[in-house]
Amino acid sequence: MLYIGHFSFDEVNVTELARHGYFTMVTTATNAEKAVEAFKSTIKAHKDKDKTLDGMIAVYIEDIIEIPSLPEEPVITRLQSSAGEFPESISHSLPGVEQDDIKAYGYAIDVLQIKTQPVHAYKEMTPFLRF
Repeated sequence: MLYIGHFSFDEVNVTELARHGYFTMVTTATNAEKAVEAFKSTIKAHKDKDKTLDGMIAVYIEDIIEIPSLPEEPVITRLQSSAGEFPESISHSLPGVEQDDIKAYGYAIDVLQIKTQPVHAYKEMTPFLRF
């Protein structure tokens, strides 16, 4: 089975300011309990070797989704709504992942903006869709 895990976390950055964030993981396992154990061991391993997780102090399982076979039509696996305007944030696709067969694709306009701007500066994204 395919399992998608949605997680939230608490962190303290280099200036000792509190932050929080979210990440998603995917794995295959024979059952949900084995997927949870695989997620836990992978998070611990990444915490030890990946600088992007240095300030992480607690991780919470939001949910684990079990997918017995890949759907033919796209499925929304997570929706989160927050009050207020979108806050400044930092995101990383595939942090610490060194597998050649897993790739991240960025929306071209935003990827080009990031390449021409300092990575640590906040850059507002271009909407994918407007309604």
